[in-house]
Amino acid sequence: MLPIAAVEGLRPTPDRVRETVFNWLGQDCTGMQVLDLYAGTGALGFEAASRGASSVVLVEQHRQVVAQLQENKAYLISKWPAEEGKPPSIQIDAGDVLACLKRLAGAGKQFDLVALDPPFRSDLMQATLPFIKAVLKPGGLVYAEWHENLLADEAELCKALNVQEIDALRHLKAGQVHAHLFALPAV
Repeated sequence: MLPIAAVEGLRPTPDRVRETVFNWLGQDCTGMQVLDLYAGTGALGFEAASRGASSVVLVEQHRQVVAQLQENKAYLISKWPAEEGKPPSIQIDAGDVLACLKRLAGAGKQFDLVALDPPFRSDLMQATLPFIKAVLKPGGLVYAEWHENLLADEAELCKALNVQEIDALRHLKAGQVHAHLFALPAV
């Protein structure tokens, strides 16, 4: 297990939930481009990298958390098994998630999987959802953790995402965490 910065409110994805998420993804992220928003511990992005993702972008604003992410990235890259070939590209964006999303969309960057885990009981989920479509490949997946069931009102979620429909693939409640996996329709 990688070290976690001692920052109040930092909420690592529980092991059970992370295991379930990667079961949902078929255990294999080979070749995927992954965007981990509000990365926190980086557990989701680093796990995707270890399961074959070709590139991972972790976005985190808190300076102390970013420093820990940098250390963990360096450790993972230094321990990358030679028999697995070149390690994945792991980029850490130390800044505001919404500004980063606008930059990525403006540069035409798109991802196979966007992980979205903002601080609970903030307005950041609602603020972030409208920007997801611009950085998600057609048919791409969104994994979201929240303190409420986002899939309980699909019409409201579609409105926030500015899409006509979603493919609600999975939902899990573990303690206070609602884990969601959904896809936007392929265009």
